[in-house]
Amino acid sequence: MSKKIIEVEIYQCDYVDERGNTCDKEGERQAIKPCALCGMDLCSKHYDMVQVGGMGSRANLVYHFCEDHMDEFLDTLIKTFGDTRPVGYAGMAK
Repeated sequence: MSKKIIEVEIYQCDYVDERGNTCDKEGERQAIKPCALCGMDLCSKHYDMVQVGGMGSRANLVYHFCEDHMDEFLDTLIKTFGDTRPVGYAGMAK
């Protein structure tokens, strides 16, 4: 009789709200993503995802951020490249 040992890593969301309540979601790495800057493990409800790709390129980079670092990332992009976020009914911001 042969035997296999399988190890499964289960991650828990590290999100804590302003009242001190913690998120109880857990799962494998596909479900729980680390923040690209601080490494905090977050479930899909608590992380923001950004895809960055070049014009005409099929390669996209995907980043996951906690709430605080998402704002920091966007501010850095805006300072570097200008505000290019879409504006409703008007196209791109200037």
